[in-house]
Amino acid sequence: MELPDSIVQRFRTVAVERIERVEAAWALVLARLDDEAATLIHREIHTLKGESRAVGFTDVNLVAHKLEDLLEVARSRGYAVDDDFDLAVNMALRFMVMLIKKKVGSHLGGIDLPGFIGQIDSILRRHEQHHRSRPGSVPPRLRQASMARVPTAVRNHLAPVAVEAFLEYSVAKGIRRDRLRGSWHTLRDLLGIQRAMVGGAQFETARASVAQLAQQLGKHVVIKFDVPPAEVTTEVLQAIDVAALHLVRNAIDHGIEAPAARTAAGKPTTGTIEVRGAFADNAYTFTVRDDGGGIDETRVIARAIELGLHAERSPAGPDKVIELLCHPGFSTRTVASDVSGRGVGLDAVRGGVVDVGGTLTARSVRGQGTTFTIAIPIPPLSTTGHVVRTPGLRFPVVIDPSWRTMDRAPQLPIIVDLGQSLGFTPSTSISTRVFWMTNGTLEIGMVCGNRPQLVEARRLLPTPPSALGEIITIDGVEGILLRPERIPGVS
Repeated sequence: MELPDSIVQRFRTVAVERIERVEAAWALVLARLDDEAATLIHREIHTLKGESRAVGFTDVNLVAHKLEDLLEVARSRGYAVDDDFDLAVNMALRFMVMLIKKKVGSHLGGIDLPGFIGQIDSILRRHEQHHRSRPGSVPPRLRQASMARVPTAVRNHLAPVAVEAFLEYSVAKGIRRDRLRGSWHTLRDLLGIQRAMVGGAQFETARASVAQLAQQLGKHVVIKFDVPPAEVTTEVLQAIDVAALHLVRNAIDHGIEAPAARTAAGKPTTGTIEVRGAFADNAYTFTVRDDGGGIDETRVIARAIELGLHAERSPAGPDKVIELLCHPGFSTRTVASDVSGRGVGLDAVRGGVVDVGGTLTARSVRGQGTTFTIAIPIPPLSTTGHVVRTPGLRFPVVIDPSWRTMDRAPQLPIIVDLGQSLGFTPSTSISTRVFWMTNGTLEIGMVCGNRPQLVEARRLLPTPPSALGEIITIDGVEGILLRPERIPGVS
């Protein structure tokens, strides 16, 4: 089954971004033994391995699998690796970038991929010999630190700065306006909402890879999708993509039984996986359900005790079992394959979901199957307010929806000239009137060039409630959602 070009191109773009994150995290781990960076590396490479297999990039899948072997060695050494080892990791990352970017049917001239895989194998053999000679060696514990990303607190600090940059850019002229455009666009792209659509079409392309994996494992599986289109953010879409990849593969590998086992249990020889998505109450819910054997809680607890993750006589309910399954590096298998066994898949799912403020839960019945559910809050992507055109302003202003219009003038009016309040010079060529508005506590007169009209605006760059406003778009035109109560002198 040949995948649509849009799916392949999307894989190329996302895969290169993953590798860039891994390169930055690898440098951070070597510099200061960062736990969070180390976790990110293993999640991203494991996810890339699964994605590359799903879209038919077998060379990338091979290198990713070998790189996982190298990373396991690095982790066992506490990331105290020599220059040759560091070079091999970085070369593997660069190899994958070249393989991802090369055109279908073209060749990587002068690059010996089998030879490079052989080099990795020789490094792994040397590690085995070293490990056998020093069986009692224990790697140092990693120190806690944070990855270089834009945390919520920093976003909340920078977002009002971005609004100021937008206002400065809007009022500027000539060369200064050109210079400020770049600054505003940089802040907008860094902090703004990036929208994406999630829907069944993107998952339908997984049927071929599901059939291929099931055949490799000697199983019969049918997969069903019920994922209506919904608008989310790109971060949420990425978390859902990662969840779908690992949860479906997990269901095939660990959930669905072999045909003989299903027959013995009185089940059809073909197992079923159901993938559902739904948007409601400002949250997106995504479930993957299989009718397999369910989670063997006794086996999970026994393996956890063996690995020192659970005390032998401690209580272990269903929530504890799921927590153990999502623990980084935990697997009930002692030998890793090119499909699973490294204890990364569920950790990657939960990590991606938690990063966007969501949760991962599971319900399993022995002999009947397992359902994994992720729930992710979706920030409001649009808002409704009164749009006004003001003399001197080059962009629309939408008044925060907490404000409504009034038919009468207040007893103690506060007159707000938006052009002056936002630092613009009013234009005398536009006739103005004063319109009255209130938020239930304050009553103001708004100097406008038109009667305020109720519109729906798309949120572009949210800010904390304490900020003067946030950036929105109306029919593709950037403007500001203003909170009049934040204008100096109003409250």
